[in-house]
Amino acid sequence: MNDEQETRKPRMNFKVTDVIELCEKEAYDHKAEHILRLDMTKQDGAIGDYYLICTGLSEPHIGAIAERIQRAVREEFGIHAITVDGTPQSQWIIVDYGFLLIHIMTNDTRDRYQLEQLWGDVPSFDAMAKLDAEHEKLAAARRKQAEKGIRSGADE
Repeated sequence: MNDEQETRKPRMNFKVTDVIELCEKEAYDHKAEHILRLDMTKQDGAIGDYYLICTGLSEPHIGAIAERIQRAVREEFGIHAITVDGTPQSQWIIVDYGFLLIHIMTNDTRDRYQLEQLWGDVPSFDAMAKLDAEHEKLAAARRKQAEKGIRSGADE
């Protein structure tokens, strides 16, 4: 088997936060908006330990985000979703990993159900702000590297 035919082996040693952060990054990379993590570990009756809520711009967009997150988690960790509920046409898709429920909704649906307010008393983390900052830091480093390349080319 050559290198192109080899498939990447999933990581076997990982933390729950590794999976959550990968899901957040995949949602961000695929242009999801308002990415929010809720820590449900101390919430009585919660179905999962963490909820990730994000917004897609359209029905096809929420479907694409859900598919991309599932693929990334499967490839990186070898984990398959327990169930996926909803369709792009329903404007709300839930990807259930047991410990993590990912709610991907259109803006209208998110405004209607207001999950953040429903669970407003649980700790939350604005993943969007963190990912925006990381993206900007990376972009700044690339700009700096490009400037160095331009300067060194001018010196020749």
